[in-house]
Amino acid sequence: MRIAAMTFTRSAACVGALAGLLLASGPTAAQNAGAQNAGAQNSGAQNLGAQDSADHAAARALAEKFSRAAENAERAQAAKIAKEAAEAAAKKAAEKAEIERARAAERASAARREAARRAAADERAAEKRAAEKIAAAQKRAAEKRAAEQRAADEADMLARARAEAEARRAADQRAFEAQARAEAEREKARVAAEQEKARIAAEQEKARAEAEREKARVEAEREKAKIAAEQEKARLAAEQEKAQAEAEREKARVAAEREKARAAAERERAEAEREKARVEAERKKARAEAARLAKEAEEHRQEIEARAEEARRAEAARLAREVEEKRKAEDAQRAEAERLAKESEEKRLAEERIKAEEKRRADAARAELEARRMEEARRIAEKFRLAREARERERKTRSSLGGPVPPPEPPHAPPAGVWTAAPNDARDDLRSRGLPTRVTVLLVMEPRRLRFGYVRKWAHPVLCVGAGCYISTGAENPADYMPRRQALGPVNTIGRRAGACRRQLVCIFRDVDLYGKSAAIQPVDMGFWHHDRRETRTVEADRTCDVVAGQLYCAKPIVARGYRAWIVPESVAVEAGPEALEDALDDGLPAARSVERDDWWANVHDLPTR
Repeated sequence: MRIAAMTFTRSAACVGALAGLLLASGPTAAQNAGAQNAGAQNSGAQNLGAQDSADHAAARALAEKFSRAAENAERAQAAKIAKEAAEAAAKKAAEKAEIERARAAERASAARREAARRAAADERAAEKRAAEKIAAAQKRAAEKRAAEQRAADEADMLARARAEAEARRAADQRAFEAQARAEAEREKARVAAEQEKARIAAEQEKARAEAEREKARVEAEREKAKIAAEQEKARLAAEQEKAQAEAEREKARVAAEREKARAAAERERAEAEREKARVEAERKKARAEAARLAKEAEEHRQEIEARAEEARRAEAARLAREVEEKRKAEDAQRAEAERLAKESEEKRLAEERIKAEEKRRADAARAELEARRMEEARRIAEKFRLAREARERERKTRSSLGGPVPPPEPPHAPPAGVWTAAPNDARDDLRSRGLPTRVTVLLVMEPRRLRFGYVRKWAHPVLCVGAGCYISTGAENPADYMPRRQALGPVNTIGRRAGACRRQLVCIFRDVDLYGKSAAIQPVDMGFWHHDRRETRTVEADRTCDVVAGQLYCAKPIVARGYRAWIVPESVAVEAGPEALEDALDDGLPAARSVERDDWWANVHDLPTR
């Protein structure tokens, strides 16, 4: 629509210039009279062109208004759907985790009850055997030496039985605790895998919906270009018909002038007949002058027709070139979008392959560790079996009370020196693991001042770092990186421009790479004719940024000419979440804060922005 309006304005200017040329090319008195009529017609054409330009400008403003409303509605709907999906997934995960914790607690309680029951049974059996042995020793008190020997043997056996029972009970308790920890770890890994699978499915669905919207937008733009071309063709046909009618009128006027000159010549000839002797020379001179004027009028008409035809051909060629250039630009933009989508898909597949390889390696490591633990357990069990057989053989050679005591069961707990999973901390320190060169930039732009004191209430911000620029894709996705020349070039200016931050004074750029501890950033407000480049500042990740009570705060904002910004470490931005980032922008990126703390709550007060 914008290109069609510019084309119409240029056509109106060409028609006005052609009419001015027609007015300036008539040297005779008859041509001066025709020039007055042509000037009136030219004035009407200019008025008509101005009215058409105003209509086109109003239509273009209305179309842009509806386009902005549609884009805002789509973004709001997409954000609402994503939020509802995230809340449903979080609720489902919390319910599953609660059920699994209840099951783990129930299994641990059952294991403790079983261990207590076995320990009590062992103690009762030991006490019963001790009582029987003491009674037998009292009955055989007469046999003093044998009785003393048997009493010493029974006391030794009772002490060993109690020690073995205590060791078995402790080993069972350790085995049950290790089994409960292992089950909890496996359940945690399964829940994490399900959450990752749900996140991947949501990202795939989001990418598919984005591709559908892009396809619909391209189709709509193609249809709009087709309609504009048809309208331009109709306008050219109307202008051609108008020029033909103008040529016909000019031809009729020249014929009338010629007839008028012929009548004057006839009158002069009649007068010359009355005064034949006096005016013969003057009559010949008048006839020659009339012939010359007729010839000049004919030549002037042919010249006007040639110029009009040349102007029509030049205008048609120019319009064809503009339509072809627009088609090539659209094809290039579509090819670039397809290339970016392909690169994004390849990047996602590579990340999935890397994650699958890491998971396979982790599974292999766990399987190898489990095999080593089982081998170590079998070796320890074999060692206990051999020791028990040796002890039974020794008891058979020096005891006469009916055979050895039943051997204790081998312990199920892992032996010392074998690795076991340590419990997780209550809260991971994300900042210690995040890349220090990756940051999220929260940007607030000042309105741009134009000529005659006019202040534009919106902007098209992009963030340039080094030799490239970042284009925002929203608060949840990483910003797209493009070379500076390509990001600020005509294709991106006419097409995508500032991405998710189009016509916005605030913007979020996720996952920006500083390529080191610090880097120079420069926000740029993209315009149609020229870009407003704001002040360049050298920045680094703000280590004072923190999340308190679900809100993000940074104590060292960047305050420069034309904008203010927070340089948030990417790990802190991940911990805060998209909603906290948007809330910080809505608050205007406050410069500082004060906190009131108690044992159960914390109250944060924002200080005014500087």
